Amino acid sequence: MVPLLREMNLYFNYIHWAVTGIFFFFFFSGILSVQAVAVPRNPPPVFETEYTLPVTDAPVPVFPPVPEKLSAIGIYSLLLFLSMLSVYYWRSRKILFLLSIVSVTLLGFLMQGCPCPVGMFQNIVDSFVQPFPFISWTVIILFTLPFFAALVFGRIFCSSVCPFGALQELTALKNIRIPEGLEQVLGLFRFFWLGLGVFFVVTGLGYFVCRFDPYVSFFRFSGIYSVLIFSSVILVLGFFIGRPFCRFFCPYGALLGICSSVSAKKVSITPGECSKCRLCEKICPYNAILKPTAIPTQNERRQGPRRVLSAIVMFPIFIVIFAWIGSQVCPKLAANHLDIRRAELLYAEEQKLVDAFGTFPETRAVIQSGELYEQVYQKALKRFQLFRTAGFGLGIWIGTVISIKLLSLTLRRRRTEYEVDAARCVACGRCFWYCPNQKENRILLAIENN
Repeated sequence: MVPLLREMNLYFNYIHWAVTGIFFFFFFSGILSVQAVAVPRNPPPVFETEYTLPVTDAPVPVFPPVPEKLSAIGIYSLLLFLSMLSVYYWRSRKILFLLSIVSVTLLGFLMQGCPCPVGMFQNIVDSFVQPFPFISWTVIILFTLPFFAALVFGRIFCSSVCPFGALQELTALKNIRIPEGLEQVLGLFRFFWLGLGVFFVVTGLGYFVCRFDPYVSFFRFSGIYSVLIFSSVILVLGFFIGRPFCRFFCPYGALLGICSSVSAKKVSITPGECSKCRLCEKICPYNAILKPTAIPTQNERRQGPRRVLSAIVMFPIFIVIFAWIGSQVCPKLAANHLDIRRAELLYAEEQKLVDAFGTFPETRAVIQSGELYEQVYQKALKRFQLFRTAGFGLGIWIGTVISIKLLSLTLRRRRTEYEVDAARCVACGRCFWYCPNQKENRILLAIENN
């Protein structure tokens, strides 16, 4: 037994020295090769052969096949039609719940949340920014279809068609009501998100809304680290707060809310006469039920016109202030653009702030392409001016949104019954479900009460 162990130990020593020798062989070979490559060669070697470079063609963009586009349009159209029937004719929360499951399955996990109208406004803006505008007809149809539906029937797209909203509807375990004042403030962020999305597209920084869409990464089970953290936070909030992404971040929901506020048909809480039981007010997690207004006092009647006049006076002041802030802050984001970064690195090399030319990959690309340095600087200057102009426009947009919100809060309309706030209502059907005048067989309600 002992001789066998000694023999095995000898073999292990042989193997150890062999691996060590191979390691040092490659190590010194690498050093020698690096030294050989590092020898300066000026002028560079010229290889005279009969070989000619082939003519390269630009890569052809790959678009989804036509059947896939038609299937997406068909599914969205069918779900919109069924949602309209469920809200206005069947008045059934159960059918809307089943349609949400279908939307999450087909449009969410099967199509991985794309195409979806939520971020398509970026494609449309990008088509106007590009020097050779091109936009797919699929984008135009899917973007405008929910708009036309909202102008006629309200936000039925948000009810159970949008896979992002449907997923939040299915995962809402316990809805915690948010105070009305906080709801008004947080509701402005979706308009800010819309302005940021347009700003990023115009300046060439990419599709901001799609990059930080929490539910696309969930449907695809992939994404960068920061987006996955943001997705997890939104998903956890959605368990306790009704549709946080739809209410506070979705830019498309903000546009649909504007269309829904002027829609021809609006969601009604009860099919008959309102009994003022207040069940709809208690069950709605989106603060979309407007209470009947009380008769204003004499003091409120005197202060009303003053508040409206103050909001009108502050309107241009807010626009000027935020426009100036946007023009000063947004150019600081220009360093993230390739044109600006390439010009800065090239300037650092020209001023001998680094050892030699071609230190950075961006500047090596400029040298190899033969582009003039003045062209690089002019392109960067134009891009920087674009950031300042776009920041000015973003500031005007934010100031306008805040001013309109303040003005709307000063205006009061008398209501004698409970009504639906069309801009906030996502037609989830909870008020149908709890209304005592509703004749629907409330199976889901019985399960919840138990």
